[in-house]
Amino acid sequence: MLDFLAPRLSPAYRDCKVPLLLVTMMGDFVQGGLMFGWNALALALKGQNIYSGGCDTERKVVNGGLCPTQESKLAVLWTVGIFALNFGPVFVGPILDWVGPKLTTILGTLLNMTGLILIGCSTQNGFNALPAGAVIIGLGGITYHLAQFHISNLFPGKRGLISSLYVAGFTGCGIIFYILYEIDQRLGESTAVFRGTIICYAFVCFLWIPLNLWMMPWTALRIGEVYVMTNKWRFKPMQRMDLGASNQQGISLTTQKSNSGAVNGTAVTAAGVPIHEDHREAFSNLGLMQRVVSSSDPQWTQPDHTPRKRNLRNTHSGVSSADGLSDIALSESGSPTAGAHANGHVSLAGLPLADVEVGTGRDSTQDVVWGPLVFEARRFVELRKKSLWQQFMSAESFGMGLFYTLNVFCIQFYLGTTRLQLEHKGDAQHHYTNFANIIVSFGFVVIPVIGWLLDHKGYGITLGTINCIGVIVSVLQAIPSLRLQVVTLILWAVGRFMLYSSYFAIFGALFGFTNFGKIVAIDNTFNGLVGLLQLPFTYWALHGLGGNFTLLNCLQIVVLLPLFAFCWYMYKWERQELVPIRPMEGEELPCNLSGPRMLREADFVTTLKHQIPLEAPDGNS
Repeated sequence: MLDFLAPRLSPAYRDCKVPLLLVTMMGDFVQGGLMFGWNALALALKGQNIYSGGCDTERKVVNGGLCPTQESKLAVLWTVGIFALNFGPVFVGPILDWVGPKLTTILGTLLNMTGLILIGCSTQNGFNALPAGAVIIGLGGITYHLAQFHISNLFPGKRGLISSLYVAGFTGCGIIFYILYEIDQRLGESTAVFRGTIICYAFVCFLWIPLNLWMMPWTALRIGEVYVMTNKWRFKPMQRMDLGASNQQGISLTTQKSNSGAVNGTAVTAAGVPIHEDHREAFSNLGLMQRVVSSSDPQWTQPDHTPRKRNLRNTHSGVSSADGLSDIALSESGSPTAGAHANGHVSLAGLPLADVEVGTGRDSTQDVVWGPLVFEARRFVELRKKSLWQQFMSAESFGMGLFYTLNVFCIQFYLGTTRLQLEHKGDAQHHYTNFANIIVSFGFVVIPVIGWLLDHKGYGITLGTINCIGVIVSVLQAIPSLRLQVVTLILWAVGRFMLYSSYFAIFGALFGFTNFGKIVAIDNTFNGLVGLLQLPFTYWALHGLGGNFTLLNCLQIVVLLPLFAFCWYMYKWERQELVPIRPMEGEELPCNLSGPRMLREADFVTTLKHQIPLEAPDGNS
């Protein structure tokens, strides 16, 4: 939304954030979540007679031609592979911090290649490295995936969208093994074809090693940086203020203020900063443009349009107003002014929208943009200031950990047993299983939905929606109708994508980025350990329940229903004692919190003006 503040690049540089985004997104789709294609891989392994010893006898005893021993051994591969994927961030996080994203992505690719080659070379009676291959693929996928998220900092106004696109590639990667399985089927399903298909795909993944060596930065990108390519075809991140633009588009608005004279009728921001002509249309569209006027302007001769002075209230003082004051502007002289507005909305013209450096002592660039007001519960603001132990012991940490551990378990348990559950319902030809392998790649269609929920409805409603989908999916899984499973698979794919998309967004927003890696590592440790329970549950369904998973589906419903209580508490917490925050950093800004919301916003702008004076470098306002 604020791209008009971006500098105009020198002819020596070319903005390459979009090419970098496309290359890394495609890499995530090619190799980020290969383990999610387990159902197709299991069918291919069964076609190679892997673990088939004794199946002829078992199929004569068990109804439906099921071979419980073979399926139990295959379930081991899924369980250890998904454990490595869940537990991987515990190891990947420190590695990413230590060596940076370039080497981390290359490490992920090498791990994926190694895992694929081990699986492709394994046979029934000879070399068998399937467990090792499954673990390495699970670890390689999450290694590659986690090294991409920093690129969203190149799109500060769309970080949620960019992260969701990476999640779409990560979760949609499961279709890759289905494509390889179809190729294997078409070419005869021989050992040579299976091995050649898997190994050839390993070298497709290899293509991202030279691409990442060339394009990926050595260190994680940060908000305020621009990723450019020089005329020597080399990539590097740069600060916006260092690009050396030849015009004022690359200069801070405060500098423009000192270099431009304010003349009556000139377009300015609310702080009196003259707007460059290239920016005026964008400011006008956003409602951020005013005009410098004099007392001779007819508009100010009418009492209703005369600006009125307003004293800065104490942070904890009460607010009482009878005139419905809600429209704030900041005068050229620096004093806050306010005017009544008939529609009762706060005008964005009152915001000090400028690329000024905040005097906080932090490593911030001079192109920090103050966007529209963002309010958040003081409880969550204070949570980000706490130590790691205090955050870990908080109700939010316990609730979020329990919510995601149980929901992820149910989602992944169904992913690992989809083929078995559908076969028990009559999917002998695996048509529904193939549909499940395809539908996982279309999770991106709900990106607008999860974005709308997170941005406009908050944590409580978002978590409640995800949990509701999980309960409905579990109910549908328990129904024996095979045709109804089409609806089950579609809802499951939607819920799965929303679960993964919201995970990093909510954890990062709640706990901040100081302890984010450690909190996620702890949570993923529990996710991984709890995920190991998939093996005994699958074994129980195969050997104790004759391949019928209905009882386990009902247990999922029982486990998920109590989580609605946590969703309600999150809904309640996030609406208590709201305070304004810095949109990009999540830190509280001082303001008066008393009175109606419009008056709180008015006091916020007034206080912000005093805290961050918009002055030219020479000190002249």
